[in-house]
Amino acid sequence: MKAAPRLIAALALLAGAAAQAETSAEARARAPELFDPATGLRITRYRAPTPQDIPGALALDADAVRAAAAAGAALIDVASAGAGVYFEEDGAWVGSEDHATIPGAIWLPEVGRGALSPEIEAYFRAALARITGGDMTRRLVFFCIADCWMSWNAAQRAASWGYPASDWFPLGVDGWAESGGARVPASPMAVAPGG
Repeated sequence: MKAAPRLIAALALLAGAAAQAETSAEARARAPELFDPATGLRITRYRAPTPQDIPGALALDADAVRAAAAAGAALIDVASAGAGVYFEEDGAWVGSEDHATIPGAIWLPEVGRGALSPEIEAYFRAALARITGGDMTRRLVFFCIADCWMSWNAAQRAASWGYPASDWFPLGVDGWAESGGARVPASPMAVAPGG
């Protein structure tokens, strides 16, 4: 059976893009002003092509994410809340843009930024403790959308906090959908009042 010419062209384009993809070290060396010198996390221009690797973690494809989820990994979506904010009184996010995610994933907005406010850092730490039930060895898979550095940041931050099985799905919900995966409407996990 012959492959359609468009499919062949698309596969060739993807193979070429993969061959040209930078490593994270190359990205930091090319544009050091985009990274925090102390943490190595990306601190600005999050919507840009991501590297092919992630220090201290695995970069997963959609099939590996499916296998990880089937084995009990927690899927954590770190997409931005857009113009959304949370109310300090009850921690509920309001005004966030509609967002669709991988079924079973937990949406933690804003935790993938390179520098976190004290409130969002406390939110992220508390959410990880809740999600893992205190088992810091539970496998975590962080994702966002394609060409977004927030999940790259979040996976490394979680690992630096003592969650060694923090992996990264660089193609995020876009790659999930392209691989035939369903997406479902997401609601952000509330910020616990007082952190």
